[in-house]
Amino acid sequence: MSSNKNLTSRITAALRTRVATVVGATVLAAAGTLVGTAGTAHADGHGPGWYGVWATNVNVRDGGEGCHLWPSSWECDRIVNRVSAPEAVYVYCQEYGGQSVGGNPYWLWVAPTHGERGWMASYYIDNVTNWIDGVPDC
Repeated sequence: MSSNKNLTSRITAALRTRVATVVGATVLAAAGTLVGTAGTAHADGHGPGWYGVWATNVNVRDGGEGCHLWPSSWECDRIVNRVSAPEAVYVYCQEYGGQSVGGNPYWLWVAPTHGERGWMASYYIDNVTNWIDGVPDC
């Protein structure tokens, strides 16, 4: 009977350790997202998340109603932030814009690790295609 108790105690201790490890990792990942630390930047376009920026002083823009309908540098005339490589931005959604940048017609609604959210030309995101697969339309 005591060998069953020892086995049960060891199994219970092992399970507690594993659960604590999983919970701890989840809490740390959530804390990183809440405080704005960038996780691994996507490079193959698989949904909303952190993506690296490859250029320097990339404008993050906002503006009036036209900006949200047809994102472009002229519709989104207010620069609310700037980001530079190797920073990452959180991509929420994407939109076919009113201006093509570098041959890429898509614009992204992003949140940098600091400052205001806004629109950024998808051209400046480190991704293998213009359209980021899995990221919804805005």
